[in-house]
Amino acid sequence: MGLALLTPAWLAGQEFDSELQLSSDVVYWYRICTAAPGLDGFAMTDVNTGSASDDYQNMAFVLPTETDDIRSQWKLTAGEDGKIIITNRATGNQIANSSYWYVDHSITALTASGASGFTATSLGDYAFKLESVEDDGVNRCLALADKDAGTVFYPESGESESAIAWKFFPVEIETGIGSMGTGRQVISVKNGRISVAGSTEWQLFNASGEEMPRTVSLPTGIYLVKTGQKAIKILVP
Repeated sequence: MGLALLTPAWLAGQEFDSELQLSSDVVYWYRICTAAPGLDGFAMTDVNTGSASDDYQNMAFVLPTETDDIRSQWKLTAGEDGKIIITNRATGNQIANSSYWYVDHSITALTASGASGFTATSLGDYAFKLESVEDDGVNRCLALADKDAGTVFYPESGESESAIAWKFFPVEIETGIGSMGTGRQVISVKNGRISVAGSTEWQLFNASGEEMPRTVSLPTGIYLVKTGQKAIKILVP
């Protein structure tokens, strides 16, 4: 599977959705998974091997990967004009604002630095579309594309479960300062469970404000982890 940038039928003007968190003092590492039906666990992945001669060094694929595979973990940072820059944890590469065909797949290009970033718009059900202007001046959506599957069209309905929809699942959050004033805390999400390394004194709440046990597998939803004076909102997929 590959990635392409698909021209939208209309351009949305919604603001950046508050459920997506930009990294600064707190670093959020996301898995960015396609929301297309039947492809659960297929995440945007940097397949760079580090070789300058490798044909794959500047490409991102959508692959079935494990939660702890750092090639499929990305952080979001602020770019210019409200755009977000998407950077890979394993390589430091950024998702570039260009795409091209490679063999049978349409591929999203990667760059070591200088990506102009994307505008993110909520589609509901924790899904987002990512738009940017490519080097040909056309505004397009990042979309899952397979050359053998035929032409990908911008959906007239059901956007949140289409080729343009992406779900951002936080797998690790680095909070920087621990509850005792020193050290680093790391909040992880795996198999429905939330854990906090670097602190024994933390609380877990559901979206209704009810305190939850810390040792159980949680149903899908938004949760709040409270450590000291910090409160971090987390999505459990």
